[in-house]
Amino acid sequence: MPLNLVIYSDTSARKIKIGKQTITFKKASAKNLVFVGKISTLAIQALRTTGKDEATTEEIKQIREILKSENSKHLQHDLQLAPVWIRKLLTANE
Repeated sequence: MPLNLVIYSDTSARKIKIGKQTITFKKASAKNLVFVGKISTLAIQALRTTGKDEATTEEIKQIREILKSENSKHLQHDLQLAPVWIRKLLTANE
């Protein structure tokens, strides 16, 4: 199965093909490159890519559960950088 990897960077956008694998470099603002938590970074980027009203209630619950294992200082730092709608999704009381 081909793997498509997306890397956010402060360099110009481009694609590199290596065999069946495609690596896509997407231009990102400096604010989007300073996340510190491994799990929270992935969760925030995934929600941003998915879109504001596209994540299901079950998906949000799963993400919240997974984020419980994130370092709390890292999570708080990353949530401050996240768009407001993502911050509300991830911090709302169930």
